[in-house]
Amino acid sequence: MKRLLFVFFALLSALCGRVSGQTTGSLDLSFNGTGEVVYNRDQWDLYNDVKVQPDGKIVAVGSSISPGYATTVIEVTRYLPDGTFDPTFGTNGHYNYSAYTESNAYKCLIRADGKILIAGGTTNYAHYWMLLIQLNADGTPDQTFGNSGVSIYTMGPQENYLYSLALTTDGKILAAGYSQDASYNNIPVVLRYMATGDVDLSFGNNGVATVPVTEIDNAYSAISVQSDGKILAAGHISNGLNWFSLLITRFNTDGSLDATYGSGGIVNLNLNNVDDEFFDMKLNENNEAFLSGFSVIQVDTNFNYHGLLMKFDVSGQVVNSFGTNGSVITGDVPYTVGDALILQGDGKILMTGSTGDLQPANNDWALWRFNADGSADNTFGTNGLTTTDFFGGSDEALGIALYQDKIIVAGKIRNATDYLDFAVARYLNDYSVTVPEIQGLSNCTVFPNPVQPGGSVKLEYNLARSGNVSLGLVNCTGTTVYSLPVGNQAEGKHSCKITVPQGIAAGVYCLKISGPEFTSQTLKLLVTE
Repeated sequence: MKRLLFVFFALLSALCGRVSGQTTGSLDLSFNGTGEVVYNRDQWDLYNDVKVQPDGKIVAVGSSISPGYATTVIEVTRYLPDGTFDPTFGTNGHYNYSAYTESNAYKCLIRADGKILIAGGTTNYAHYWMLLIQLNADGTPDQTFGNSGVSIYTMGPQENYLYSLALTTDGKILAAGYSQDASYNNIPVVLRYMATGDVDLSFGNNGVATVPVTEIDNAYSAISVQSDGKILAAGHISNGLNWFSLLITRFNTDGSLDATYGSGGIVNLNLNNVDDEFFDMKLNENNEAFLSGFSVIQVDTNFNYHGLLMKFDVSGQVVNSFGTNGSVITGDVPYTVGDALILQGDGKILMTGSTGDLQPANNDWALWRFNADGSADNTFGTNGLTTTDFFGGSDEALGIALYQDKIIVAGKIRNATDYLDFAVARYLNDYSVTVPEIQGLSNCTVFPNPVQPGGSVKLEYNLARSGNVSLGLVNCTGTTVYSLPVGNQAEGKHSCKITVPQGIAAGVYCLKISGPEFTSQTLKLLVTE
């Protein structure tokens, strides 16, 4: 038996290890042969976000604009792990939404049941509406959501857009962006939706939470939910006509401001007396917030954009031990921006964006990795930075995701004819992760363990909420060798009996329990001869 376990873990280590000679942060040449995929649909194409499914398929969302800005269409593309279009998704790998003159998608998330939720906006140029779309796992509209998969909502007199998404533990949807008030000022807003796509009127003021503003341009670009259910939203706020300041707001679960955070629930911070903006935010296990964006510094008559990464504690105070007094300001060229970030489980931070000349001149995709203290991780790329140049034009990496030991980045590139194309790239990583899942299972046990082929085991678990439960037995290659649909179960404690199939090979297996709206949790099960 010891020999069997030794061989199993040795094989697992070999499968997970990096191939000799590959460099952390370099393009993964097994992805489309080059590490890159460029897709031309129309004149101006750009992906704003990217996510990876548990099976390694890549979902990228964005917009495609026709010549003269006649129409703007939402594009959702699903790629196979090798970089080719997934023919089982939508129409030959694509879903498009174009009900109105202009429709834009800015953020997506993949739900535990495989459905894809997309946030953005749509307009006929007379009215601008907030937009949510939910697709089934096969890329068709989810008929149980909104109106045939689409939820459109308007608040202010004209412009309304959603830029970011998050889920609550009970499956409700939080969406952040901006709307206009009666004075046509853009105000930062957080909306809460029911799982059906209807606005939850019990949240905030008729479904909407916001903060007071005095100037014209304000918005939330990112939203996260703390482990206690409190909501953090981040972006920018105008302080006078000459500059934007960094904005973070914390709301209670009912949409009211949490006065214990920052100053009366709000962080309003300007670093260099010009423009500062946050574009993305992630929370660690301690609910500390990491935020990416840019800070503009004036030198003589020049205004230089620098990538910005900051860390805040749970009370809304800058963590001074991070970077320099809580900030990492990067880039020694005229234009550097941090658009998106993601946290590795080892505490390191990945940030993606653009660096180079001021747009629309030449700038490249940028992928940085920082240590937990904000210092550059010199084991990644060159001094912590990897850049990717496509055709020598203006390129920007706008979304980032992790899958196993790979980093997936999506955005826009300027092609040889000076128009924009969709682009996805995959990079090598020396840290392996699994796709994060929504919590909802606890107290899972299986006994007896080990068990022989044909023997029975009892599985006990606790559901945080009701849902359809299924079980699976997965071998070391990730293949499900046995599955059992349990059916709909109510919240609370449950147990079931499983018979291990006859003829199954001895070894270590994962016993997986999963449902559409809660974590898929795995337990090790040892099958002996």
